[in-house]
Amino acid sequence: MSAPFIVLEGPDGAGKTTLAARAAADLARLGVRHLDRRQISTHSTYAATLMEPLARMLWHSGDAPDLSDSFWAHLQAAWFTAHGEQVVAPALAAGPVLVDGWYSKLASRLPGQGWSADEIPHLFARVRRPDHTILLDVDPAVLWERKGDQMRPAELGMHGTYDTLGRSSFLDYQQRGLDRLRATAAAENWHVLHVPAGEPLETTAFRTTSLICDLIATAPTTTGARP
Repeated sequence: MSAPFIVLEGPDGAGKTTLAARAAADLARLGVRHLDRRQISTHSTYAATLMEPLARMLWHSGDAPDLSDSFWAHLQAAWFTAHGEQVVAPALAAGPVLVDGWYSKLASRLPGQGWSADEIPHLFARVRRPDHTILLDVDPAVLWERKGDQMRPAELGMHGTYDTLGRSSFLDYQQRGLDRLRATAAAENWHVLHVPAGEPLETTAFRTTSLICDLIATAPTTTGARP
């Protein structure tokens, strides 16, 4: 049996990467390792060669709308399949793995982009699922105040049906995605960490680390297969 695979999920700007890195550092004594969701394989040179252009297309495309959402969604599914096989799986042999976001955020956006409820599970059916998912539930208005001037077009709602991109589109787009993440959390028994406005980073980091520590200490491990 492998060690637990844990994912921090949440809307854009929720602080997933910062909190995952902090939690892994605080729980290093338990063997917890933080893996960036953009990490290219270090297990296989061949896989790394293929994953490098995938990562470049997904995160360095300049948010060009030239290709349809169908292309980008299938590319994401391919990426998370490769990441699960080539990055997560080898790391789990050494201890618990913590990743700063998985495919759920993307899946939460697709219903608003014309995808049916049946298509989305099928698209990600072969992607490794986390043993535990923690939803960072942060009000989009708080996220806008934190880093509204740093948001990319895709985060502002480029894939939606907005006439202009800005604060209004961001709040609507992110809220719709967050509502779907909340629904998924309820249906799949995720752990939800509500982050109120004004909560210091130190407090959020402590609560996140404490929850992860409890999951590692008390929960049985699984194979990561779909139930």
